[in-house]
Amino acid sequence: MNLRITHHTEFRYASAVYGNSNELRLTPVESLWQHVSFSLLRVVPSTRLRRYSDFYGNTVNHFEVEEPHRRLLIESSSAVKTHDRYAGGEPSGVPLDALFDTEERERLQPFLQSGGVVQFTPEIWRAAVDERAGCTDVFGLAKALMGYVYRTSRYVAGVTDVHTTAEQFFHSREGVCQDFSHLMLALCRSVQLPARYVSGYVYDSKRKELRGAHASHAWVEVWVPGHGWHGLDPTNDCLTREHYVVVAIGREYQDIAPVRGSFWGAGDREMFVSVHLEERL
Repeated sequence: MNLRITHHTEFRYASAVYGNSNELRLTPVESLWQHVSFSLLRVVPSTRLRRYSDFYGNTVNHFEVEEPHRRLLIESSSAVKTHDRYAGGEPSGVPLDALFDTEERERLQPFLQSGGVVQFTPEIWRAAVDERAGCTDVFGLAKALMGYVYRTSRYVAGVTDVHTTAEQFFHSREGVCQDFSHLMLALCRSVQLPARYVSGYVYDSKRKELRGAHASHAWVEVWVPGHGWHGLDPTNDCLTREHYVVVAIGREYQDIAPVRGSFWGAGDREMFVSVHLEERL
């Protein structure tokens, strides 16, 4: 699938600010399942961008705007060709015991830990154990935990924020894609299934079937021994196929926020975000 993506972020400040320093994670990743043929970042006021890779291999662009300004515009444009991660089938048949035999267990430790907003409590562990009871393989367990989050939660915008924890969402069961993903991470990790947070986009040609489409979206990837990372979207209870575009991966949202920064100045600010995806035939 050939997708063109435009991500527009604008900050408006009540009074002039300066020393505006930001990290951007808005560049789609290059992998076996997606090829980035074009990627451009534009910042107004104009400034120099410095590019590097973070601990998880994500592309980060850093900039600073020193002069006073009352408006900051960040626009990311990308062209990505995606492939279906599951075209060859699902990675079924890997026994649960394989999770403890993998030689890469040490490398996977960051995606097994409780911390930040992804803290697992005895109640979350109990729910995960109950779902594990009927599972015989790793990917079956991942799909069971995804289904549990989907069927027990409601997609409600505006009732949570980026600081809402998995435990808080577990009790309220109302939130958006990052909350669904954080809870699934907590469930997976509490039963020793390595899982990581993914940010990106999902394209829905009909614009009504997938929640979170044509906006910044979040989902989960789980580690299947011998098969690598595989994506599942608990917000929509589906596997992440060619209509998903990966931008960054980390332990949780705070690791890979699309825009993170600080500035000097007083007064209120407003943020406006819009995302546009289209398929190019």
